[in-house]
Amino acid sequence: MQPKTLGLMIDCSRNAVMKPAQVKDFAKLIAGMGYNMLQLYTEETYEVENEPYFGYMRGRYTVEELQDIDAYCRSIGVELVPCIQTLAHLSHLTRWDPYWDRFDCNDILLIDDERVYELIDHMFATLAKAFSSRRIHIGMDEAHFVGLGRYLDQHGYCNRSELLSKHLARVKEIADKYQFTPMMWSDMYICLSNHGQYYSENPVVPQEVVDGVPEGVELVYWDYYSTDKKHYDTMFDAHAKFRNSTVFAGGIWTWTGYTPSIRYSLDASEAAMRSALERDVDTVFFTMWGDDGKDCSYYMQLAGMFAAAQFAQGNFDRADIAKKFEEYTGYSFEEALNLELPNLLDDTDEPHYKNPNKYLLFNDVFIGLFDYNQSVDAAQKYATYAKTLAASVNGRRYDYLFLLEQKLCEVLAIKCDLGIRIRTAYKAGDKKALAELLATDFPALNTALAEFYAAFETVWYTENKAFGFEVQEARLGALMQRVKGCERRLRAYLDGTLETIDELDVEHIPHWPNVENQTVVYNSWIGSISAC
Repeated sequence: MQPKTLGLMIDCSRNAVMKPAQVKDFAKLIAGMGYNMLQLYTEETYEVENEPYFGYMRGRYTVEELQDIDAYCRSIGVELVPCIQTLAHLSHLTRWDPYWDRFDCNDILLIDDERVYELIDHMFATLAKAFSSRRIHIGMDEAHFVGLGRYLDQHGYCNRSELLSKHLARVKEIADKYQFTPMMWSDMYICLSNHGQYYSENPVVPQEVVDGVPEGVELVYWDYYSTDKKHYDTMFDAHAKFRNSTVFAGGIWTWTGYTPSIRYSLDASEAAMRSALERDVDTVFFTMWGDDGKDCSYYMQLAGMFAAAQFAQGNFDRADIAKKFEEYTGYSFEEALNLELPNLLDDTDEPHYKNPNKYLLFNDVFIGLFDYNQSVDAAQKYATYAKTLAASVNGRRYDYLFLLEQKLCEVLAIKCDLGIRIRTAYKAGDKKALAELLATDFPALNTALAEFYAAFETVWYTENKAFGFEVQEARLGALMQRVKGCERRLRAYLDGTLETIDELDVEHIPHWPNVENQTVVYNSWIGSISAC
């Protein structure tokens, strides 16, 4: 049986808040695909009455903006559902002095502190005014150190599953006060009973854990990491041990850089939906996260969103899906898949979520922490990909997305192995080769980076509020300045002003010794640019 509720969740907390007009545009787009729910993931990027620091300078949604979005969504048959956090994932609040002592450790709120429940009450009071739906996602995931910080100092050690249930009961009381029916991520209940593991071959769910979850709370089984139906079968069976109804949340990958992982999303979504349909799961939604800065436009996943909706409706015929996709969007399915090209370096057809698009962009041309993690013909592939993507920039609605990926490939065609070529020539004492790089590659790279920046700026300001772009601007600006700095030092080395280049004198060793000439998953800007 098809799910009664089919939704998408868009992350509006990881540095970018989608413009209200764009949220409405997105809702209209997905309604035509068959979705009838949209969740806005907002950790603290929404206005909360009596909490002036909540979302301060983060582009938070006002109550009026949310009411307007909500009214529009209702008019087209889409339920707008708040997706918030009431335990962990509130790291941005910790920076403000009025909140720092309301936290247990890291980004986890301090359970049993009445000021915490006053804050949560303020959240619900505001959301009750902003949303017409009375479904709410209360988060509570990945609080792995709950009870082990300030709470431990104040109360001593206690059973953490019981602690979690006690907190959930308090949050449920507040939800009831405002007539909300909550759902929460299920991982903490399973992790605390399985030595910290969420996914396993035979998850244990003790009866006392089952009994500790209040009735009336839906448990959201989230899973983005498998293309094996049997894996989902096992996890659904584990969730069936709870008295609470199970909601399934899959993943449409937008959270590993400037490029989506579309093929992997398709295979993971298909496997998950084959399992979910057998179990008549009533509510299904797919997450679209923005980890480490929200680099990727959600529209990059047109193909993934469309196909996931078809899978949820029981259609697994890829050819039929491709035909319907082109009729709906005006783009061929294969063309939409090309938006993933910057990630496709390994000589394999196996879908994956590796992300050379990001770590090779920020990989330092002197330090080269990721020089090993690309295929030997990466530069040639990127040059070819750039031409393929350029062919789709022809006056249609999503040209700006193809242009961005084209400009990214043009950067990577020069930069992906520039550090390798510099180091090779330097070690060989080949100053002629270094001079040629200075004369050709560095000027071309500077130009390509400027064009990529301009394309990304267009994407950002088309879709998102201004807040958060300062982070992207700082990152890309630092990259461009660093390339120019290395260029100056290399020139100084050639003219004799600089006797040696320290970074190039260090013996190079691979970041991952067992994956030389293969791509990896590494979605950290700060970890890509330096070992310092």
